[in-house]
Amino acid sequence: MSSETMSRRQLLTVLGAASIGAVGATFAATAAAGMASGASLSQSTVTRDTYGGEEEPCETLACTLGSMLDLVGLEGERDGMAVYVRGYRLGTGLGGGPFHWDSSRPRSAHNGGTIVSPTVPLLPDFSNLSGYLNGVGDTAPSASGCWVRPVTAEIPLEQFGIDPTGLTDSYDVIVKAAAYAATLNHNPPGQSYQTNVGATLVFPRGSIRLDREVVFAGWGIHLRGHRLMTRICNGGSFTGEAYFRFYNAATYLSDVSCQDMAFDGCGQAVKGVVFQRCRNPVIASGLSGQYMGGALVRTVQCDMWLIDDIFFIPLVPGSSANGVEIIDGNEGVLSRAKLFGWNNTAGTEKTNGSAVYIEDNEEVKLFAVEIAFFGRYGLEAKGTFAMKSYDLQAESCGLGGVLITSSAARRAIYCTLSGTNLDGVGNQKKMYIDDALACRVLDHTAGPIELTANSEKCVVDICAGGRGAAVTNLGTNNVVISDFFGQWKVTGGVRIAGATGKVTAEGTLALEAATSIVPKKYMTFQSAWSTLDAGGLRLGSYRLWVDGTGRLRMKNGDPASDTDGDIVGAQS
Repeated sequence: MSSETMSRRQLLTVLGAASIGAVGATFAATAAAGMASGASLSQSTVTRDTYGGEEEPCETLACTLGSMLDLVGLEGERDGMAVYVRGYRLGTGLGGGPFHWDSSRPRSAHNGGTIVSPTVPLLPDFSNLSGYLNGVGDTAPSASGCWVRPVTAEIPLEQFGIDPTGLTDSYDVIVKAAAYAATLNHNPPGQSYQTNVGATLVFPRGSIRLDREVVFAGWGIHLRGHRLMTRICNGGSFTGEAYFRFYNAATYLSDVSCQDMAFDGCGQAVKGVVFQRCRNPVIASGLSGQYMGGALVRTVQCDMWLIDDIFFIPLVPGSSANGVEIIDGNEGVLSRAKLFGWNNTAGTEKTNGSAVYIEDNEEVKLFAVEIAFFGRYGLEAKGTFAMKSYDLQAESCGLGGVLITSSAARRAIYCTLSGTNLDGVGNQKKMYIDDALACRVLDHTAGPIELTANSEKCVVDICAGGRGAAVTNLGTNNVVISDFFGQWKVTGGVRIAGATGKVTAEGTLALEAATSIVPKKYMTFQSAWSTLDAGGLRLGSYRLWVDGTGRLRMKNGDPASDTDGDIVGAQS
């Protein structure tokens, strides 16, 4: 077909009236803010017509149309001519905006949102929206001439006709918008890597239905919802693993994010977001989940990931899924997370998932995390290297609040938990350090701690107001400092032996490499006699103790009683 303009009446002749959307255009004054961005307005007119009527000139600087239906059959007379569409769907006021005519733009580039061919049919009830977005039925597919929106960094999905009522599947809308966003990506000047240059797909407030998994295979794709609020749900036929998957099997992804959304599994075991094989950075922010059957966020093989401001994730009762899963990642931060859930057997079910599940990660940092009411563990860290946590509050209705242990590949090592609080309503509030090397618990405020037999060279310091939390140490070469208000500094190393592993009468403090002890204040030793093991000082083969009358006694060898020894010197 030639590139000559085609009137609405000519299009009706070719397609038939049933195939063309009715025109409900009105011409009330409408602000065209931002219209000049990307294209200048021409003083010339465009031609519009009334459905079934005669052609009429559009006398205003920018012709105002009611909906995208009015672009069907409407062609500009020259480049740069502008129209303003009130809304994608008639009467909604959403998804409209300025368009300019580009006579050289191939109609094969039509995407139904930002590049619009006038020869693609759109039905008045939008029931063929999926086909419209994909250019189905274009009567002049090899011709040129399209209506084009100005280029912007943020792309509202209303511009592609998304349905915020949750009645129709939005898969094609999101895929088309993402494909357009990918064409806007580019490397920063002078840089060979891809970072911080992606476009953002903006979701409207309401319920967005997805019946298939959306896969974003490129880089520089950002998803942002409406704070009040965007709810992603399914129509009961969802078969994928996640609503959104950022994945590329061949190369790493870069600069991708998802934020400010609520996910509703509707009883299906579906994850909200999966970031797989990512680099610098992957971001999930402001996500919330309702009745999720699977993890809300899952990262796999990701570098430089950030999960921020995650809240409200109740799992489906009886589900074994985790709230947030971070697997084989590097240099990640989980901050301000408030994760909640339940199980289905009044706090006794132990097969449910953990609030946060971390496995084989490098340099994980947890900040201000609040985890509560989960079936298995609040935080489960397997084989993780150098995890750091601050102000962690973890509760569980299953096995315990926190578990640090090994994965199939390696042990958890150099994990540090600071300011932990396991006090709460869960049946089990314990921190388990199991098969872990050189892990530290600092400033623990509440809840029991167990160092299992597989733990090694771990340090538990609950000196800053521990409130009497019980510590059980079954491992080797662990250090436990309990209820010590102050600073204890040892030069040369500390070796703790004995069945309990504590610095008490049952254990031994050995300063093996230190040459001397230099106290800066008075040192007080427990030296009053009670039993052979509970009182007195041992200096070589000699024992010194204070008897019941307050006199210092000494004996070479172990005394048999309180007075079985010589009085030292003249004492009053």
